Amino acid sequence: MNPSARFRIGLLTVAALVALRLGLGCHFFYEGVWKIVHADEFSAEPFLSQAKGPLAEIFYAMIPDLYGRESLQGKTEKDAKTGKEEFRVDLAPLKARWTEIRQNLLGKLDPGSAAKKEVADAYAKFETASKEILEKHQKQLDEYFQDQAKEILAFFESLDRFQNDKEKNQDAQFQKERRWNRMLELRAEVRVWVQELQDREQTYSNALRDALTPRQREQVAAEPCNWRIWQWPRMQQIDFAVTWGLTAIGFCLLIGLFTRLAALGGACFMAFVVMTQPAWPTIYPFDPPIVGHALLINKDFIELLALLVISSTAVGRWGGVDYWIHTLIVEPFRARRHRKQ
Repeated sequence: MNPSARFRIGLLTVAALVALRLGLGCHFFYEGVWKIVHADEFSAEPFLSQAKGPLAEIFYAMIPDLYGRESLQGKTEKDAKTGKEEFRVDLAPLKARWTEIRQNLLGKLDPGSAAKKEVADAYAKFETASKEILEKHQKQLDEYFQDQAKEILAFFESLDRFQNDKEKNQDAQFQKERRWNRMLELRAEVRVWVQELQDREQTYSNALRDALTPRQREQVAAEPCNWRIWQWPRMQQIDFAVTWGLTAIGFCLLIGLFTRLAALGGACFMAFVVMTQPAWPTIYPFDPPIVGHALLINKDFIELLALLVISSTAVGRWGGVDYWIHTLIVEPFRARRHRKQ
C-alpha cells in the first residue's frame, strides 16, 4: 500500500472540519460583535483581575493602578497647626489635569473683541464662572481626602503587609482562601476612593459644560475620535484589541479567509485564557462544581486544540474564500516559479 494513502481523508471528514471551522468562527464572531454593541459594558479588567495561578501577577500588572498607588500616592507632612506628622494624599496631578481641562475649553472658545461685544461678554462670564467652579471642586476634593487620609494610610499599610506576607506561598487550602479573600477586600476598599476621583472629575467636567452658553457648546462640540491607539489608556487599548481581534478572527473563520492565520490567532487568544484560569485542582479559587471537574483539559483548552487542528489543515479552501485565493493567486504564482526553474 502507498504510504501516503494513510493520510488521505474522506468527504465526511472534510465536512466535519468545515463545520468545526464554522462553529469556532461563529463563537468568536458573536463574542466580538457583542462587545462592539455593548462597548459601554465591556471591559477586560474584571477578567484580568480574577486571574489565578503562577502567572496571575503578570495579568494583574496589565491593569493600571490596581491598588491605587498612583492616583492615591501621598506623603507624611507636619501639620502647621498641630505640629503632628500626618499623611496627605498628593492631589497636585489631579488638580493640574482639572486646570488643563478648563484651559482647553477656554482655548476652543472665541474670545470676541470690541466688534463682538456679546461674544466677548460671554467669554468673560465663562472665564470667571469656570475659575469659580475649578476652585470650588478643588476645595471639595481637598476636604474629602483630608477626611479620608487616615483610612487611606491604614489601607496602604494593610496592603504592604499583604504583599509582604510570609505565608503567601503556603499550600494549605485555608491559607490560599484567606489570601484570595483578603486580596478581593483590599481591591474593593481602594476602588471606592479611585472611583471617587473619577466621579469627581466627571462632575467637574459636567459643571464646566453646564456653564457654557448654547453657542459656546457648539464651539466645543465633541472632537472626532482619536485613532492614535498608542496614546490611549492601557485598558482602552486592551479592550480594543480583544474586541476587534475576536471579531476579525471569527469573521475570517466564518468565510474561510486567511483561515490558518485566523485559527492561530484564535489559538493564541485561547492560550491566554487558559493561562489566566488554569484548571488545576491545587490552584485557588477552584472552579465551581457546576462547570465540571478538569485536570487542565477543560473546554477552553479543548477549543485551543480545535483551533490548532484548523490551523494545520487546508479547511479554508474547502468552502471558503481561501479556495479562490489559492486558485487565482497562489497556484499561478507557484507555476510561474516552477517554469522559471
